[in-house]
Amino acid sequence: MHRSAVSIAVIVVFGVFAQHASAQVGQPWTDRGYLNLNVGFESTSGTLNDSTTFTLYEESGTKTVEQATDSGAFFDFSVGSRIWRNVSLGIGYHNEGTSGDATVQAVVPHPVVFNRFRNASATATDLERSERAIHLQFGYMIPLSDRLSVHVTAGPSFFKLSQDVVSDVTFVEGPNFDTVTATPVVNRRTDSATGGHIGVDVAFKAYESDLWKVGGGMFLRYSGTTANITVLENSVESDLGGLQIGFGARVRF
Repeated sequence: MHRSAVSIAVIVVFGVFAQHASAQVGQPWTDRGYLNLNVGFESTSGTLNDSTTFTLYEESGTKTVEQATDSGAFFDFSVGSRIWRNVSLGIGYHNEGTSGDATVQAVVPHPVVFNRFRNASATATDLERSERAIHLQFGYMIPLSDRLSVHVTAGPSFFKLSQDVVSDVTFVEGPNFDTVTATPVVNRRTDSATGGHIGVDVAFKAYESDLWKVGGGMFLRYSGTTANITVLENSVESDLGGLQIGFGARVRF
């Protein structure tokens, strides 16, 4: 709920800037290029759930994994140059890492008595998730004043996901076969996917020399695509990117 309120507030702020910028599109941009360094937050969540059957003691059992995924803070930078009038071409990069847990449930056949099943459960903790993306940025810079500017960018995004998952479950029989212990087997899966992004960056100049203009700013960007991750046996879709909000340093040169 807090994340949604922040997103709405930032959208309103950028809407006000966009309304003011509509009357300033004709102003020239005279810098050679830009450099942005940010920390940010991403609003994406999902699940990596899978279920499969297995054969043990000549009977069929089931294994089920339920894993929630979430996004968090990330590091972001972008650099680019003016290529014609107010038009820019640049490249950006963001990297974030989170971790979570997965719950394992299993129905296990009995080794002696036919059709007598035992239930087993376990939890795999600290499953790491890493999302990285390179953004090719085609942009248009809108100077609003000597100190304030708006930079609109869009283009393709190239994502790489690394995700720890429960890829299997092993079992150890208890005394008298009344119980069975399940142990998750964790492996790392990776996938690459191509998506896109669109965003707007607001920069404020705080200091200027003969070579540099330095200040701060904030951006709102949506980038996204879908990766495919194999959990137990099936390929599960996992959303990448999402609504991203960031704050940091701005350099013009």
